[in-house]
Amino acid sequence: MDLKQRLSLLRRDAPRQHAPPLSDRLGRLGGAAPGRPMPDEETARLLGGECIAGGLILVEQMLPLAARHGAQPLSEVREAPLSLLAGDGPVDSGGLLFLDTETTGLAGGTGTLPFLLGLARIEGEVLRLRQFFLTGFKGEAALLEQALPWYRQARHLVTFNGKCFDLPLLVTRYRLARRAEPFGPLGHIDLLYPTRRAFARNWPDCRLQTAERRLLGFVRSDDLPGHLVPQAWFDFVRLGAADRVPAILLHNRWDLVSLAALAAALARLYARPEHDEADLLAIARAHRRNGDMHQAYRQLRERRQRLDDGGLLELAALHRRNGEWDEAAKIWEQLAQRGSAEALERLAKYQEHVRRDYRAALALTRLLLERQGAKPGHLRRQSRLAGKLGS
Repeated sequence: MDLKQRLSLLRRDAPRQHAPPLSDRLGRLGGAAPGRPMPDEETARLLGGECIAGGLILVEQMLPLAARHGAQPLSEVREAPLSLLAGDGPVDSGGLLFLDTETTGLAGGTGTLPFLLGLARIEGEVLRLRQFFLTGFKGEAALLEQALPWYRQARHLVTFNGKCFDLPLLVTRYRLARRAEPFGPLGHIDLLYPTRRAFARNWPDCRLQTAERRLLGFVRSDDLPGHLVPQAWFDFVRLGAADRVPAILLHNRWDLVSLAALAAALARLYARPEHDEADLLAIARAHRRNGDMHQAYRQLRERRQRLDDGGLLELAALHRRNGEWDEAAKIWEQLAQRGSAEALERLAKYQEHVRRDYRAALALTRLLLERQGAKPGHLRRQSRLAGKLGS
């Protein structure tokens, strides 16, 4: 009898076992049998919102701009030089749309659903927040539709890591719904990037909640951690467990308010980098990339005593660009005495091409060769200078 025949006999003689009901299996996995899903009207009452479509609840809130978020006055967002963060021209605070999503996962792609879309904008003396909350998958089409008017009235989106996550995800959902995505005409200020530039060297990380604590002076209390938000929504949809749903909306609401406060604080920082933990060189280089040489020059010059060697080299380069050769040379000499090879090379070029002091240039080049070895550039300069000196 071969193996196939023996297995057939075993299956025939084995007692029949029926799979337990789905409710029993879910109960064993989740620790409790699934409850009845909460009706939309009851969920709306729980959240202080209204049911605006099947499976979709809208929650609105007005926050006075006179309020503070930690130590940061929200009102500053109206006058803050936000163009320093955007890098693409003037920014009107009245055209800002703050956006944050809560999703079923962090992987992105077609399998990730934004079950909570938070939007906020400035209206007069208030920050108006709108949160679109799905009570089930059927409400997504309505969510995408209901958000369109606010997108169309905006000029700039403001997010935190929205370029890599929130926006691509929403674009995917609109395409899956066979709708044109509405974000193309909008500018986008992703606050993660100016936060990283300014603080990556001195902070342990640049997450939004780190920026809240260290820049805004805001500390969340009893916050539902972001990694628990997806499971809290699944428990609500599958098991009817609504106890953590208000915390989901509060988490998202804090994210939105933090976007407004952080935009103001970062714009002020990029205009005047007074914060002790700010990276002056990185901020100055950001201004240079945006074509604002004057801003970079002014900030480095005013804060020269705080600059490290990299910052001083950047300041010397700006002095050189402005034709202030003596100021640049003073910095190079100072750094050369501290052993900076780059400063030595800059001095050698300065002596050769500006001062025409070939002997000084040759001496500096030989010092570079001693310190860095026979680099081709140094050897060519030595040969050229020796020729000019006739030896």
